[in-house]
Amino acid sequence: MSTEKRHDERKAMRTRMDYRNEGGGDFLYEYTQNISEGGIFIETREPLPVGTTVEMRFQPPGTEDPVEVKGKVVWINPFRPDDDNPNPGMGIQFSAVTDEEREIVAQVVKAIAYL
Repeated sequence: MSTEKRHDERKAMRTRMDYRNEGGGDFLYEYTQNISEGGIFIETREPLPVGTTVEMRFQPPGTEDPVEVKGKVVWINPFRPDDDNPNPGMGIQFSAVTDEEREIVAQVVKAIAYL
C-alpha cells in the first residue's frame, strides 16, 4: 500500500525561485527541483517551518513573465551534514491561488511535460 499523498504528477523543473514569508521581509532565492499543479519543491539547506505561508516568484523555462503564487510549507527534508541526504528542501503546497494563477501553473506543468 502506497503512502503517497500527492494527487498531481510531478515534473522536473530546475529554475530560480524567489520566496519570502507572506508577512514580508527580504526575498530569499533557491532553486526548484520539481513542480506539479498542486505544489513545488524548493531545494534549500534552511527550510522554513511546516505551516509557514510563503510568497513565491519564479520564471519557468520558456516563459516571458514570472509566475507569482502563494503557498504553504507542508513538509521538509532537513539538511543533515553528517548523513547522506542529497535532497534537502521543502515541499510547498500552492494556496490562495486564483483561477488565473492555477491555469498558469497548469500550463507550465504541461509545457514541461513536452520538453
